[in-house]
Parts: sequence; structure tokens; C-alpha cells
Amino acid sequence: MDIDLILEPDLTPDQITEIGQKAEEYGIRAIWTSNYFAHWDGFLSLAPLALSTKKILMGPLAVSPFEMHPLKIANALLTLNEMSGGRTVLAMGAGEGNLEAMALKKPQKIVLAIREAIEIVRGAAHGQLAGGYDGEIFNVNLPCAYPWVKATPPKIYGTAYRPMMMRMEGRVADGCYIGCTPPEVVEPAMEAVRTGLSRREEQPEDFRVNTFWGWHIKEDRDAAFAESIRELPWRARLLDPEMISMYLNEEEVKIVRDNYQEYVDAYFDSSKKIENIPFEISAKLAEGLTSTGGLEDVDREIERYKLFAAGGLTEVALRLHGQPMDALKIIGERVVPALR
Repeated sequence: MDIDLILEPDLTPDQITEIGQKAEEYGIRAIWTSNYFAHWDGFLSLAPLALSTKKILMGPLAVSPFEMHPLKIANALLTLNEMSGGRTVLAMGAGEGNLEAMALKKPQKIVLAIREAIEIVRGAAHGQLAGGYDGEIFNVNLPCAYPWVKATPPKIYGTAYRPMMMRMEGRVADGCYIGCTPPEVVEPAMEAVRTGLSRREEQPEDFRVNTFWGWHIKEDRDAAFAESIRELPWRARLLDPEMISMYLNEEEVKIVRDNYQEYVDAYFDSSKKIENIPFEISAKLAEGLTSTGGLEDVDREIERYKLFAAGGLTEVALRLHGQPMDALKIIGERVVPALR
């Protein structure tokens, strides 16, 4: 089981480089930059890290073909891949906040659109676009041979919350990035991925399965829960009742859903209090849907990651928030060695 890190979108390239260099020393597999609107560019921010490291992988999470044509995504990715000597990865998905910020619409056939985007980017990386690409949603009308590409091709992940997307990515991508999926629901997710893999003409040598997982372990346990609860509105398909019912009873689920906007308001304005959802309910969700707690809880979380591995995941991407270097120290010194 490998460990990746997902970084906040407001970190500067210099900060990303400092974290990435230290992460490489600890044996972290990959650094993922967050692709948000009105923030540092996910590709460009990794350029200094690409030039100053030797082993660690890197890439943006997640890039949507509805905000950037797949051919231009390929250009950015392959440029960074050449700069890093073949150490890039990419996660592609339908997109959420970016599309809302730019008032962009998704097509009705979302799974088809993501499939075509993955095929275009993979085609570019493997020298298969010399004849262009004829899709229903995305097209490449001119020959794009990419003669300047020399490095090992990057792995292209698709991001997924639902089985149909997971099956598609198992069939055409290099990996599947399962969104905020607790170990309790890894089995059906992996079943969908394996169904897609079974439909490939040739089986990939190293298909990867990752998951986005929030990391909120701190010396100060109270601060850890405060940080984790602030991020709750974006967890588990936006606190889908089906997901949160694994940790809450029916009455508690109703309280959360009836007052969900309080979580959102508190996320955007820290001065606002969550008044109608008891802390005990929020704490159950924080502990169930993320790694949250004090240093005494690290061993418990290591056991959770072992469950991910037993379920078929090849890596877990830990999303860091405040004090990322402090978080990296804990992960590097205690989590990574335990999973080797």
C-alpha cells in the first residue's frame, strides 16, 4: 500500500516544492495539487518540484474536460512529464466547483465524455493521435503525433463516485480514483472497477486504484476535529444519506440533511456556528469518513489503510489541510513505514 498526498490549492510553488522534497525523502509515492478556481495552477505549480526531485510522482487533481479541452490537458501534462523525466500522473473527472464558477454546463452523456477525454489524453501520451480522434463529444481534427514526447507515459486516472464511471475507467484508464470511499464500501467499488477491467482486450500490467481520504490527525485533538468538521459538507458525495447512514441512525441522518446548509455556511465563514447539528453527530461523521483525531489515533488509522489495501486499493491519497509539514512528519515517520 502506497501513500500519496493531496495539497491545498493556496500553496505556492515554493511551498509545494518544499513539501514534495520532504515527501520524497519519506517515501511518499505522489504529490497531487488541487485544481480549484481562482487558485494557483495545478500544472505550473508542480514545475519547480519536477526539476528538483528524482522519484516522487506528481499531478493535478482533478481536471475536467469541460473546463479545458482534452488535447490542451494532454499538452500541459506531457510538458510536465518531460520536465520531470516521466513522473507525472493525472486525475480527470466531471468537475464541480470550477464548472459552477465559470457557469459551464456538462453534457448529458457525462460518462461518455470522460471516456473520450481519457482516450484522447492517453492517445497523446502513447503516440496514438497521429490520425486525430473522432468522438461524439470531443474531437481532434488535425494530426497530433507528439514527436517531442520521449519520457515514460504518465498514468491517467479517472475520478469516480458511481459504479458506471468506475466500470468505464476500469475499461479505458490507467487507474481509478474513488472519491472519499470508506473501507466499508470498497468491495462494491472494486467490483465495478474489475467489471471494467474484464472488458479490456488486454489487461494492464499495473492498474492503480486510489481514494481521496481526508487527513485530520494533530497533536491537538480538538483542533483536529474542528478542522475535520469544517470540511464535512464535501465528504461522501456531499454527505449522501446512503453513505452517512453507515455511521448515523435514521434520526441523526435526518438532522444532518435538514441542516446541511449549516455545514456549508460554516465552511465559507468560520465565524458561523453549527447550531442544529450536535457535535457528537459531526464527530461520528468525521471519524467515519476521514482520519480524524490525536496522535493516539494514528495506529487506528494505519489499520484502516490496511483494510483499503485488503480491499484492492493500491494507494491512498491523504488530503492535507492546515500545517501540512506537521501532517507530513506524522505520515512520513509513522504511517509510511507501517505500510511497507
